[in-house]
Amino acid sequence: MKKIAILTQPLKGNYGGIIQNYALQEVLRGGGFEVETIAREYGRDATATRRFLAHLKNDTYNWVVGKRKKIFSKKEAEFIFAENTRFIQERIGLSPKLYDTAGLAQYFKNRDFDAVIVGSDQTWRPKYSPAIGNYFLDFLVDNSRIYKMAYAASFGTDEWEFTEREREECSTLIEHFDAVSVREKSAVSLCQQFLNVEAEWVLDPTLLLTQADYRKLYSHKDGHKKGVFTYILDTDVKKRELVEKVANKLNVSVYTHQPHRPIEGGNVYDFDNLDDFKYPAPEGWLQSFDDADFVLTDSFHGTVFAILFNKPFYAIVNDARGAARFHSLLQMFDLEHRLITCIDTFKLNTGKLDINYQHVNEKLTQWRGKCAVFLQQNLANLLNDHKAYEKFSV
Repeated sequence: MKKIAILTQPLKGNYGGIIQNYALQEVLRGGGFEVETIAREYGRDATATRRFLAHLKNDTYNWVVGKRKKIFSKKEAEFIFAENTRFIQERIGLSPKLYDTAGLAQYFKNRDFDAVIVGSDQTWRPKYSPAIGNYFLDFLVDNSRIYKMAYAASFGTDEWEFTEREREECSTLIEHFDAVSVREKSAVSLCQQFLNVEAEWVLDPTLLLTQADYRKLYSHKDGHKKGVFTYILDTDVKKRELVEKVANKLNVSVYTHQPHRPIEGGNVYDFDNLDDFKYPAPEGWLQSFDDADFVLTDSFHGTVFAILFNKPFYAIVNDARGAARFHSLLQMFDLEHRLITCIDTFKLNTGKLDINYQHVNEKLTQWRGKCAVFLQQNLANLLNDHKAYEKFSV
């Protein structure tokens, strides 16, 4: 059986990041491949040093303005992320932790992979990546045997954030890729303009799986709530007021599936109660979308799962985390009108809360077919027999 490695962002507290990795893995396994996700962690590369300095600058600012930010011990972090860790260990084939370029190169040499796929999520956003060169496969530059692909790689934004040195390095490295696809329409232009490469626009991996695929993960669970489900990553007064307004209009309750308190962003927190920061199980996060009467979110993957489970929703654009992702996703399904770009000017129209999901699902089927063709055409040469090729579909 041919072996494929997935290289994505480090998996920890981001539900969307974890589930997109799971989804891509399952699609590839369905195609007859052995799949392993590379646990590239933040380590000792130059980019990691830059990230440390950025965090130091941010911490200094927080101290000046009177904010508190807790740095949890290893034991405390293990408790907080225990459910996510369990899901990853049970559901995702993960490599040992790798911390630098040399470690990646040696691991690939030892494991004898046939292919590597970079993506999805914001793997091509320098400030989010442990080492941006790794996500353009700098550790395989002298290895022409391994098939190299990007699937739904994302810059996260329509603004170019690479330094000139990074651009030069990555534009050279991407020449060694056999196939390139990106998650945002704007990324197609960024690839052309700055990396001199043609890229195909494809679905985020989470949308390659169906409702039935996800329900297998929590069919044994019950007792979940209904009403307005909120998945808000960066809460503030205006967003809370909007949630209350929607719930009152629909005459339903509000529920969420997040830690009671965020690890970052607060003013005066009591950090003694670790339960306040513990992440609930990813399975419950998925079921919360399934059970909801309505969804309000400022998350890209929150928007994805509202669409996938055919829920009426509003997505609040999250400029800090990348607005282009929202515009591109909603454009795919003619749902741009569900994006709130400014809460101050937004007017809730209860007569237009429902969505024509027949049209959306038809578009989703078309996109899945397109993505299946992309994967089939670019991975068919790795398959050993025709039956495996026929099975490989989404």
